[in-house]
Amino acid sequence: MTPAALTETERRELARRHLDSAEAWLRRLIDQKLTTAFGTEYLAPGDAGTCPLVSRAIRKHIADRFDSDQSRFPHIIDAADLGDAISIVLNPELYRAYFRAALISAFPEELAEARTFLNRLEDIRNKLAHGGTCSDRDFERAVCYSNDLIDSIKLHFSEQNMGREFNVPTLIRVVDNKGNDFHLHPSPHSHDIDVRDHGNGDLHVGDVLLIEVEVDPSFANFSIHWMTFNGETGHGSTMRLEIGTKHVGAIMIVRIQVKSAEQWHRLPGGFDDYIDLRYRVLPPN
Repeated sequence: MTPAALTETERRELARRHLDSAEAWLRRLIDQKLTTAFGTEYLAPGDAGTCPLVSRAIRKHIADRFDSDQSRFPHIIDAADLGDAISIVLNPELYRAYFRAALISAFPEELAEARTFLNRLEDIRNKLAHGGTCSDRDFERAVCYSNDLIDSIKLHFSEQNMGREFNVPTLIRVVDNKGNDFHLHPSPHSHDIDVRDHGNGDLHVGDVLLIEVEVDPSFANFSIHWMTFNGETGHGSTMRLEIGTKHVGAIMIVRIQVKSAEQWHRLPGGFDDYIDLRYRVLPPN
């Protein structure tokens, strides 16, 4: 669909989705590279155990956002906004040492080109965040520049995956219709998110819970299976669950599993990755 065929509201929403996705992939790249290089405290607001090449101002800004709403941000890197992420990857020393290989496909002329196009993305994000209109040109740039960036990072991760001991599909994102949106970090085990503590985890009898998951797009041959500990099962990237009285309780667990087409699998039970989401279902009035 061409931009001219979209309404202003549709252009804004689609542009925002692409910008959100670009931001999430930048955060994933930053977290992987800097955790490996500097440890898990690389964004700590103080001086001990941090990455000194990330400015104190950026680290404080991220830490303040994280502390202000930890239910929204499962990890401190999730509190980095697009401007923070761009500032980190565009640091000349960090770019050369940690990010160049992942961004070279999108920005073959390297740092100067990366700065030009990433700053354009930030300008569009700021414009939309402050109520500005989304022109056809803004929409085209948001979509094209975001996709180029994401494809470059995906290619880098795909090349890295080939060297992993277990090169298997993994979950990278889970969203639901309660407003929860979790970007998942690589884990040697599985993921366990208590949505009651890290998001909106209260459900009511009569609700319909919709959950969608994304798998690392560098993999193609896999299947997605889901289950609850109340007896429901299904498959596919989208789960639809009607909440009834049998679900009432302090904990209702939804498990979503990914299984490759290989004869072997990374985890017990014949799966390669899974996530448990813990909700609470309140009794009817």
